[in-house]
Amino acid sequence: MKLIPIPKENYEEYRRNLMFGCYKWDPQFVDNNTIARYALVLTKDEQQELATLTEQLDAETRAAEEYLIRHQELAGPLAFSKKLKRELKKMTNYQPEQHVRLMRYDFHPTIEGEWAVSEVNSDVPGGFAESSLMPMEAMKYLSGEYDFVSFGESMVKALVKKLPSKGRIMMVHCTSYSDDRQVMQYLGDRLEEQGLKVIYGAADHLQFADKRAYSVLDGNEGKVDAIFRFTPLEWVIKMRPRRWQGYFDTITLSCNHPVAMYAQTKRFPFVWDVLEQKGVSMATWRKLLPETLEVKAARGREGFLYKPVYGRVGEKISIKEACRGEEYKKIMKDVKKHPRKYLAQKRFISKPLQGVDGEEYHVCLGSYAVEGKHAGFYARISSSPRIDSHAADIPVLVEGMGGCRKSLPDNSNALGARLYDIWAPVGKKWVDWVRPVPFLEIEHYTKGYSMSDRAIPEITCVDGETRDTAVIVDLPGGESVVRGLGLAKKGFRPVPVFNGTLEQEKARATVDNQSAGMALLWAAEKLAGMELPKDAPPAFLTDTNRLQRHIMVESLFDNSWDVYHQDLPSAEYMWQQGIRKVVLICNKPAGDLKKILYPYRKKGMEILWTRGYEAPRNLRLMKPKDKD
Repeated sequence: MKLIPIPKENYEEYRRNLMFGCYKWDPQFVDNNTIARYALVLTKDEQQELATLTEQLDAETRAAEEYLIRHQELAGPLAFSKKLKRELKKMTNYQPEQHVRLMRYDFHPTIEGEWAVSEVNSDVPGGFAESSLMPMEAMKYLSGEYDFVSFGESMVKALVKKLPSKGRIMMVHCTSYSDDRQVMQYLGDRLEEQGLKVIYGAADHLQFADKRAYSVLDGNEGKVDAIFRFTPLEWVIKMRPRRWQGYFDTITLSCNHPVAMYAQTKRFPFVWDVLEQKGVSMATWRKLLPETLEVKAARGREGFLYKPVYGRVGEKISIKEACRGEEYKKIMKDVKKHPRKYLAQKRFISKPLQGVDGEEYHVCLGSYAVEGKHAGFYARISSSPRIDSHAADIPVLVEGMGGCRKSLPDNSNALGARLYDIWAPVGKKWVDWVRPVPFLEIEHYTKGYSMSDRAIPEITCVDGETRDTAVIVDLPGGESVVRGLGLAKKGFRPVPVFNGTLEQEKARATVDNQSAGMALLWAAEKLAGMELPKDAPPAFLTDTNRLQRHIMVESLFDNSWDVYHQDLPSAEYMWQQGIRKVVLICNKPAGDLKKILYPYRKKGMEILWTRGYEAPRNLRLMKPKDKD
């Protein structure tokens, strides 16, 4: 296993092609580029070994699930909530052959020259496009004989095999999150190529009658033939009203069925002893998963770390040197306060791979199983031994397998790519935070907007001469873009961070996300004609309409969205770039922006607010409450 660099002269083209041709809609996380500058190359022997281990793990996991579903009294050590236990009891009609089972096992190379498995993503594993299209794109820039295993091809075949011709499938996801939509959109487009009708909806857009699923989404009502769920089950069961209950005993084809919860909880090892007493072997799991204990049982023992029972993407794992700021202290405090929400696991020492720059990178190599068969890889690398949201996605190739050059699907968006290049010119400061989502969808817009009479305003509330001020404009989409041009005239770099997706065809939506995109189209030519200073400070543009949430009508498509801390530079980065003041231009400061601005103030920056026509004044900020 080794790292091979994407040629430096091709990297920016490669990165943009991943966004506009390979469904990579989240290329930036806080200050981190999430697209690696390398490809991860396995030998044929390594690929075969991992495929074999994956299928062995999957056979054991599926056998355990099927035994536990028939003997739910043995599941006590999994410590499910009363609500979840009540629903799991309804799964008496579960028949594996009626559904499609997808899992991803996360492997790590260790310093002993062996593999360790950190977890199985049993419920809703992601990384679909990254494991299917990213390798194809990388191969365009690398010499040598490589091939890869396409997860997308395996997944589509498994679904099509069990679905009726021209059947309807709902891609259930959190419709407010563009990073969820990108996963669903890739797979949905591939399924539509097979003649299926794809509906994008939220978990509560399905209702159940006679154990069958029916869509209640506006303009897409009626029976569905399959459910592809990407919303984690522990989120689904918190929904109100309780329309989610039918997921547990539906006979509608599901990927993944709620049976996935037995292995999704990281307390899964606590039922292995009783399973093996009943004849269910867990030998491969015992070989690969580090010793796992209750928090109390690990106290006083060396070499253990703590991880949350339902943690995802490496969050809240107590690897001390990988934690940032006060994170380790907060994790340990939470472990002490809520020991049942965590478990202790013997720490393995990850073996890093060497990059050409001399830096070492740790690897998490996710290996998919679809219907019990190995189905490809999804990998991430990080300079930290904890592979979390700050890590970078990396394509996985296998050497010496014939030099295959499969063709990418035609997802090109020439107009969107051209506009993105204007708003995010290569090599310019701050442009890494330009969100690609509105540009990616622009050729699918259906509404017409005329902005020909809009004049670029004179901005008087901020000083364009200073370079220590950043601006956040939070106005209705089109107005935010127009103010961005006004700030560009004063020497600021406008950075659009619009992140709302389009609604399902025929459905009504909470937010008109097309208006901001059309404004970016209108403004692009004007921006291209402006000469901005090399050290231009940023003016981040958001859409206040994103928060347009009403009392939800069950058939409405919710494409409202929030601005999160990962969408903007960190306080540390802003300070390093000389930013000492942040001015918020809006009618009323929104809660999501206040949460982002608080760390800026804590760092020492002055935080001011103006409606745009008066002098900025101090903005009062309260410390955000921890999510937990």
